[in-house]
Amino acid sequence: MKRTDKKYKCLIFDADHTLLNYIEDEYAAFARVYEEIGMPIADCLLKDSRCFSEETWTEAGLYDVDEPRIQAVYHQVYRSHVTGIFEKVFQKYGNPTSVTAKEAGQRFLKALERGGAMLGRAKETLESLARFYDVKIATNGLADIQKSRLSAFEKSAKIYVSETVGCIKPLPAFFKRILTDTGYVASECLMIGDSLRSDVFGAKSVGMDGCWFNPERRENTTAIIPDYEISDIEQLHTFL
Repeated sequence: MKRTDKKYKCLIFDADHTLLNYIEDEYAAFARVYEEIGMPIADCLLKDSRCFSEETWTEAGLYDVDEPRIQAVYHQVYRSHVTGIFEKVFQKYGNPTSVTAKEAGQRFLKALERGGAMLGRAKETLESLARFYDVKIATNGLADIQKSRLSAFEKSAKIYVSETVGCIKPLPAFFKRILTDTGYVASECLMIGDSLRSDVFGAKSVGMDGCWFNPERRENTTAIIPDYEISDIEQLHTFL
């Protein structure tokens, strides 16, 4: 039986660091690339690769999703920044192969498509919620990578990837696309995600409520005030 006393009709979830363990997927992708190109895999190599990934992501401005200059070129920069990861790797460890940093970066993006490591009971929780709510997943990223990594959720949620939508969170147009597709008004929707800027602020900019997924219980040092805060996805049941 469908619930009729609920405030929200549509629950919208972020993907990475909310439903999916991106860091685990990234480590696995690095390992696949090094195996493919014949480069000896060591813990220090994988850890440095992860650090270089964080550095190049930051240097490229990909965290600055609220900056118009990044919003306009986000997906192009996403595709190209990975070259910088392997430039740093080969500079530190040498390159015993004939594969260039650009080629290694393209292999890395392809290897990410094989990811899909989940956080906690994300799949079970969404399947349970889908019995009572219209569930969506809204993620920034490249379409091939995100759709593949989120394939386990396809039966319980429709997936919106920024590259396909044509704009990124937190732009209002991203969230308005979901409203247009579903026919809901903003007050009937709740956005759940780990990013105050991308998820909570973006949702609230069009009138949706926002729930901050904060498993590490970080201090909120921004002016963005979420309507709810949880440290475990299953805590949604306490207020829905």
